[in-house]
Parts: sequence; structure tokens; C-alpha cells
Amino acid sequence: MSGASASFCLALVWGGVAGLRTGWIHPWERAGVLRPVPHGLGLVFTGSGLLCLTGVLAFVPVGDALVYLLTIGVCLFLTGTLLLGVSRFPDRG
Repeated sequence: MSGASASFCLALVWGGVAGLRTGWIHPWERAGVLRPVPHGLGLVFTGSGLLCLTGVLAFVPVGDALVYLLTIGVCLFLTGTLLLGVSRFPDRG
């Protein structure tokens, strides 16, 4: 895993944590994001999933660990992507 990909994944996670704690959203996303909590969670899950997927490339897991890590990474990434999409729809309440 290269340092650039790890830095990008961690930047996504930290951006999500900042969004959850303070409600802050990147300036280029402010017009589209209507719900900051799902947006922050989506960034955290997407960054964690990408970190898990690219982290598998850094070492050779033994046994079934490769399958489990890839499955967890894909599930986190897809959940995060879904939450990022949900954050752009208005709240019904």
C-alpha cells in the first residue's frame, strides 16, 4: 500500500469525523449535502473500506483472512457510498 492511498483514506475518515463532530462539510460539497450526519458517517465508512481494501495489498494474509478482509472492505465501502447518496436527499421529518 502506498503512502498516498493511505493518506487519502485517512483524509476521508478524518473529514467524516470532523463532519460528525462539528457539522463541517467541504466547501465544494456544501451545495449538495442536505443532511450532515449521514454524510459524515458515509465518509468514515468509505474511508475505512478503502483502507481495508488497499491494506490487503500491503501483506499476504494467511488462510481465509484475505476473503474476510476483502468482504469487510467491500461492505464498508458500499455502505459508505449508500450513506453519501442518502445525505443528498432532503429529510422527510
